[in-house]
Amino acid sequence: MSKIVGKISRLPKTLYEHKKKTVFFSFLGYLGANWVYQWDKNQGIRKRYALIARKFGDQTVSPEVRPKRIFVLVNVEGNSRSCFDAFNKNALPLFHLAGLQVDVIKADNEVQMEALAGAVDTQEADVLYVVGGDGTIGKVVTGIFRNRDKAPIPVGFYPGGYDNLWLKRMVPSVFQSSEDVRHACETAMAVIEDQKSKVYAFEMTTEGAQQPEYGLSDVSAGWFRQIEDTRKKFWYFSMAKRHWAYIWEMLKRSPTPIECHVEYEETCAGCEKCRPKPVVQAPQWRWWHVLTGPPKYKNNDAVRDFTGIVNEKCGQKHELEASGAELLIENEQMGDYSQVHFRMGGAGRFGVVSDGFNRCSTGVVGESADEKFYTTDIHANAVSFKLSALPTYIQRLYVSSIPTPKDAELIDKKISIRGTQKRLDVFLPTGIRFEL
Repeated sequence: MSKIVGKISRLPKTLYEHKKKTVFFSFLGYLGANWVYQWDKNQGIRKRYALIARKFGDQTVSPEVRPKRIFVLVNVEGNSRSCFDAFNKNALPLFHLAGLQVDVIKADNEVQMEALAGAVDTQEADVLYVVGGDGTIGKVVTGIFRNRDKAPIPVGFYPGGYDNLWLKRMVPSVFQSSEDVRHACETAMAVIEDQKSKVYAFEMTTEGAQQPEYGLSDVSAGWFRQIEDTRKKFWYFSMAKRHWAYIWEMLKRSPTPIECHVEYEETCAGCEKCRPKPVVQAPQWRWWHVLTGPPKYKNNDAVRDFTGIVNEKCGQKHELEASGAELLIENEQMGDYSQVHFRMGGAGRFGVVSDGFNRCSTGVVGESADEKFYTTDIHANAVSFKLSALPTYIQRLYVSSIPTPKDAELIDKKISIRGTQKRLDVFLPTGIRFEL
């Protein structure tokens, strides 16, 4: 007993004499304790959502009623291949408890992802549920709209990416904070509870490309996106990795600005010039209409007629020169169409580090939290730009968070981005249903 007491009494002195080892193992102990705490908290969250989902599964239905069919399309490469494991823990059990029929398909590559998304329709499923991040969303939307103007079935998205920028912009109250699994469970509950919103895609055409690309998120380039990509390799800085990424990159390099020539069309909410008169197909006669009366015209999409509405500025084009450390083109939802939001801004080492630290403190990724940061700020129906200067280190364009190859020719190539009326019915949660 005396030996044990003696060892305990010498413990403070031993820890003091081995400071580096003490700090190192204390840090490991903190990480281990935090992991156990987060695991236990997430287990409790999953249980609460499971009880809610089970209420739907316990409901009595007619034997003739077919269960809702969920076609789950998984990007196995998403978020370092961890998104599928997260989906299996957080969303898939809720679908089963709610009594839904689930078919899971794993896409091996981007080409297969696009092909599957474009082929799924009402014959195979009632819902397309996509597991992946912003890049996966972009490929799925491109596959859907390559040959059609409207998605045949509603779509849900599991937040399986590293940042999930589009979901954060659409419902920041749900996806901005991702410290636990509530936001992931809410995407599954949106499908179960049939919470849908209308969303419109953008169309991007590149000079020399055979087909256009579609997406929901943004197109960007610049120092901020490059630094946010490099922060992942500084994982050993834990919560300070974003701050350190900005400091490290700006110590090594000077942020030479991006320069481009921009052409854009005036934004228009709708007029007879840009919105053709809706064509209503005449209903088909059947023999029983002799008894029941003539068939009624149906307009399920309730397409608005803009005949008689005149906007003289519609389609007017403007040109300007823009430069900055960040180029950002967002897809903004405007009711029954989408428009383009073009922004450029930022300059100098201090400006990049200062705004980067502001983004870190506010938890914002992908855009500045300061409205005055962007010196060029345009809302338009369509934007075309040609890059005249793009530093070699950041010579990539991010389309829905997917970077172009480093050897891609981007200088003096015309890139056009247009808002569209290509519609998706997307399952989106409206909020987090309980606080911890």
